[in-house]
Amino acid sequence: MLHTDRRARILVVDDHVIIRRGLRNLVTSRLPSSKVSDVSSLNSLLHFLEAHPDQDLLLLDLQLGDGNALDHIQELRSKYPRMRILIYTMTQERIYCDRVLSMGCAGFLSKEASEEEVIRAIVAVLDHGEYMSATSEMRRIEQSNDTELNGPTNPFDRLSARELRVLDELLDGNGVTVIAERLGLGLSTVATYKARLFDKLGIDNLMELQAKARAHGYRST
Repeated sequence: MLHTDRRARILVVDDHVIIRRGLRNLVTSRLPSSKVSDVSSLNSLLHFLEAHPDQDLLLLDLQLGDGNALDHIQELRSKYPRMRILIYTMTQERIYCDRVLSMGCAGFLSKEASEEEVIRAIVAVLDHGEYMSATSEMRRIEQSNDTELNGPTNPFDRLSARELRVLDELLDGNGVTVIAERLGLGLSTVATYKARLFDKLGIDNLMELQAKARAHGYRST
């Protein structure tokens, strides 16, 4: 039974106006006592929280027009420790769910989820502090069993959050110089991350990277 009388302060962060409006309408209709606000970028998110730091829940997309939210999760967790973060995104659940949970997020929700699951996830995070989809629960059990028998099976699970960011940029066709500018890193640092992820994946070039990403369902390339 979902409680509808909660007075939570919820902030939606997404760069698509239709998604922001849809989420606001859904949450206010199902949880009418909640106060729902929305912003469209990382920059506006940081400014909003400076003025309104008492948010209970952040419904956060990972890929935004002015950057990747992964780069800011630790900062948000540090500055606003009582605010729970529920990731709501199209990025791959099987790759990112465990990673964002390990960074302190309260849950991961796919944009393919039904309206019922969205509300269920929000209520679970507000009530219990965490949410994991049935798909992720089952995958975690399967991974645990596979690891016990054979060791880690998906090489992408061995990459750090920063290595994944560099990986995404490489798959988008960006070179080291562009990646350094986009992530605010030095050229040598990006080159080190690139070499490290190539080594972990056991590849030597971008063609092999694209092939491995397709083979493991990392994303469409």
